[in-house]
Amino acid sequence: MNLRQLFSFCFFQGLFWCIASSGFFYIAGLHSDISGLAFSLSFALAHPFLLAMGLMCCAPFIFIGPRTLQGVSVAAATVLTSFFAIDMVVYSQYRFHIGPSMLELFFGPAGLEIFAFSASVWISALLIFLVLLGVEIGLLKLAKRVVFSRKTIFAILGVWLVTFLCYNGLYAWGKFKMVPSIMSQRTVLPFAFPLSANRRLEKLGFTPAKNPYAVNQKGSFTYPLAPLTCQAPAKAKNVLIIVVDSLRSDMLTPEIMPHTYHWAQQPGMTVFNHHLSGGNATAGGIFSLFYGMPHSYWDNVTGFSIPPVLLSQAWQQGYAPAIYASSKLSSPAFDRNVFSAIENLRIHSQGNSSWQRDENAVNDFEQFLNARDPKTPFFGFIFTDAPHAYSYPQEDKKFTPSKPVNYLTLTKNTDPLPYLNEYKNSIYFSDRMINRILNALQEKGLLKNTWVLISGDHGQEMNDSHQNFWGHNSNYTDYQTQVPLVVFDPDKKTTQTVDYFTSHYDIAPTLLQQVFGCTNPAEDYSIGQNLFDSTPRPFMVFSSYTAKAVRIGDSILVLNNLGSVEQYDSHYRPLAQPLDAATVKEALKTFSKFYK
Repeated sequence: MNLRQLFSFCFFQGLFWCIASSGFFYIAGLHSDISGLAFSLSFALAHPFLLAMGLMCCAPFIFIGPRTLQGVSVAAATVLTSFFAIDMVVYSQYRFHIGPSMLELFFGPAGLEIFAFSASVWISALLIFLVLLGVEIGLLKLAKRVVFSRKTIFAILGVWLVTFLCYNGLYAWGKFKMVPSIMSQRTVLPFAFPLSANRRLEKLGFTPAKNPYAVNQKGSFTYPLAPLTCQAPAKAKNVLIIVVDSLRSDMLTPEIMPHTYHWAQQPGMTVFNHHLSGGNATAGGIFSLFYGMPHSYWDNVTGFSIPPVLLSQAWQQGYAPAIYASSKLSSPAFDRNVFSAIENLRIHSQGNSSWQRDENAVNDFEQFLNARDPKTPFFGFIFTDAPHAYSYPQEDKKFTPSKPVNYLTLTKNTDPLPYLNEYKNSIYFSDRMINRILNALQEKGLLKNTWVLISGDHGQEMNDSHQNFWGHNSNYTDYQTQVPLVVFDPDKKTTQTVDYFTSHYDIAPTLLQQVFGCTNPAEDYSIGQNLFDSTPRPFMVFSSYTAKAVRIGDSILVLNNLGSVEQYDSHYRPLAQPLDAATVKEALKTFSKFYK
């Protein structure tokens, strides 16, 4: 084999993979609109061919000898083709692709338990491998017969480049304009990272799309799994969810949050002492709270602008929206998923600092209460941001010594006290905002007819694990995932404390069942259960921008999108003992629950 024959081999390999890639599109579901079909066609042609041209990396073996080059090329192609065949099976069942993390899990100590295969499966896999080896040998013989001229090679590369630019350009435009048939295909093929250019297109004067899209019925994403059956109560109750950004659970004390702590002792209040967010960052935390499912479904609902069934049911029952966020609801793009069905959505607050924007959001909510139609129930969401930015007015500087956080200077030996105090001061301010909100409800006589939930989107670490973790979005310990949850039910007359584990996934089922009269089992629309159901949760799953994680008891398994699998204890120290294989297997199914 010479270099031109190697190019021919790569070309025919690319054609073979292009044809085989149709299997992924068959699984995902084809789109009938022109833009969706154009993207599918260019994606299926350009991306597999790009991967196939990677076999040109075998070229240096020609210095050892033509036979060596031939053997290495065929072996590499066979391994890669077998990988894609297995990946297609995985994708068909779980809707994610094999990565280094999954390979490490497979070859790890519990791999054979988690991925238990019968003898017939192994035999079938061997036969498929032999068949694919025969295909690669056939492609080699074809490549030796059909050798392209230099002019033809440049023509092929030119056509491929045009196709490559076409699918990347279509994706960039489709993401900017929120074209569901394009956005939903981003993860169809493995190792695909199409370009996006939202900021550039906005700078050029183009306007991003805001309007909701209809769900493509040909797609495989199904949410909810069954239509909801709900009977609106004779007397509707208002709902108000108050979320404080970066509020970790151990901050709910008489010293740091005196007002909220006092409210939590009043009749009708339930304090959940072991409550976990669905993520370690804002997107995962808010997404899990409203949708009751992991952040890994973000692209699915955002591409089609599918609101959570919790809010859909509220709007169907005539509730008025009262959405007041300090930080912009367009980043993350909650305006394109959670609140996509709300017209004239209030996107951001006014103010030069986080605490000023928090005050603006609370002020606007109070104005809403003054102007609302008392006959119309409301569904409110107030999202304050001060702790996320360590922001507060000087009057709330209670904890000292304190100083602004400079993440560039932090090490595992840095004294966390000044930064922890800065954080506490911002929460002390947030506590005043919560008190204002609850007092406003009480003064207007609304508290007796309003469900109130107070929580955080995720936690905030101050090197608590002593491994130089600061802030959030870096691990899945309690410091970054456990948040307070205080729930006020106006029909309850006693105070309650709950010590079993609950999660953000439980909030939507609770409200749908107890406020909106829905009789569906929670599993139709959530991976959680009613907050007041003490049935043990066998596991907890988290999903972030870069990883997925499974928590079983105090042990955590992390599948990193960048290529690793790690097991930790609750302080993020490596574990040698593998997690229960059967439970991990069940937990991983939650990431494919809504693909039918």
